[in-house]
Amino acid sequence: MNKAGITLLMAGLLGIPGLSAANDFSTLTRVQYVQDCIASNQGKMNIYEATNKCSCVVDKLAESFTETEFEDADTGFKYRNLPGDRGAMFRDDADVVDGIDHFKKAHAEAYDSCRMR
Repeated sequence: MNKAGITLLMAGLLGIPGLSAANDFSTLTRVQYVQDCIASNQGKMNIYEATNKCSCVVDKLAESFTETEFEDADTGFKYRNLPGDRGAMFRDDADVVDGIDHFKKAHAEAYDSCRMR
C-alpha cells in the first residue's frame, strides 16, 4: 500500500476531521433528504427499496457538495418556482442559478448511479 493510501486509512480509523469526513453531511440533512426522496417516490417502489436507493443518492450528493452548498442548491431548486418577487432571487441570481444547474446535474447522475427511475 502506498503512503497516501496508508494516510487516508489512518485518517479514517482515527477520525481526523478534514481528511476522514470531507463533504460529510449531518445526520439531520441526510435524514431529511431521504424522507423527502421516499415521499416523492411513493408508489414507485417499496419502503425498503426506496430507503436504500435514496440513501445511496444522498451519499453520492455528499461526494459533490459540501453541506452548505447542498442546502443552498436544494433550497434554490425547491423555491425557484415561487411566483412573483418571492421566487425572483432564486430565478435571477446568477450564483443561485449556477448552483441549481450543478445540483440538477449531480442529482441526475446520482439517480442513475443508484438505479433510481
